[in-house]
Amino acid sequence: MLTESEKDRLDKDGFLLLESLIPPNTTAQLRECSLSLATSEQKAGKSHTYLANHCAQRVWNLVDKGEIFEEAIQQPKMLAAMEYLLGTDCTLSSFTVNVLYPGAPDAGLHIDYPLSALPTPRPNFPMVANSVWFLDDFTLENGATSCVPGSHRRLEALPEPGMEYADEKQICGPRGSVLIVNGAIWHGSSENKTNIPRVGLLGFFCRSILKPQQAHSNLVSDSVISRATPTLKRLLGFDSLPNMNT
Repeated sequence: MLTESEKDRLDKDGFLLLESLIPPNTTAQLRECSLSLATSEQKAGKSHTYLANHCAQRVWNLVDKGEIFEEAIQQPKMLAAMEYLLGTDCTLSSFTVNVLYPGAPDAGLHIDYPLSALPTPRPNFPMVANSVWFLDDFTLENGATSCVPGSHRRLEALPEPGMEYADEKQICGPRGSVLIVNGAIWHGSSENKTNIPRVGLLGFFCRSILKPQQAHSNLVSDSVISRATPTLKRLLGFDSLPNMNT
């Protein structure tokens, strides 16, 4: 479902913005559910926060936190991009809410784990990739994701903390867009200078041979598994689990 032009863009730049991919009503529902989950975890004292002053928050294991998320992670064009990068048997590594609250600082540039832990030169083909779901307009002011085009080909280098790069650019777009990011690209969230939370989702994928961030087969409920489509079961890792033959 990707055009040749879109594939070329992913190959050349290492990222691709799929503008207005998610319908407005679905985007609004995803945002409402995401903030509700974030608030609930805060009230329960179980929130996962990071960055200075706890100005950013993640909510993990979304596949088990609402059918709307089960359906979202199977979005056909987003999956087509992941399968182009990682193979048709790629699996879901994690699916999370990502909230940048007002005052959240620039997070700096990074490449995704496990690439950041590998010896150099790193593989010259994609191993992991992220989908950044814009549940708000992503702007220069509210922390739109920064990327350095072509940096996935810098197999020996890593971004230096605190360094500004002339070719770094923020990827802005309307709510409902999904940014596809090769995990080897130098990327990161920027400062939220507004007084409104910037809400997104992160659908992180890996090749089926890799260990995902979360063991979905152990985390998701039986009800999710019982109604899962073949695609969702594959994304949750059921097709790549080792044989249990004795």
